[in-house]
Amino acid sequence: MPKTTPASTTPDGMLTMQIDKQTIILEVFFNHDSKETFQDKLLRVILAENLIEC
Repeated sequence: MPKTTPASTTPDGMLTMQIDKQTIILEVFFNHDSKETFQDKLLRVILAENLIEC
């Protein structure tokens, strides 16, 4: 799978998770011009996931 990077190549955060012998690294990039907070975005994703499962 090709890797794409946003204009800024330095991530705003990184999450690392290990499952068995596989390591997953997630780089997080934020739009600093956005009016929506990370908490707003996360809540929207959680609510959307719950609607899909119902």
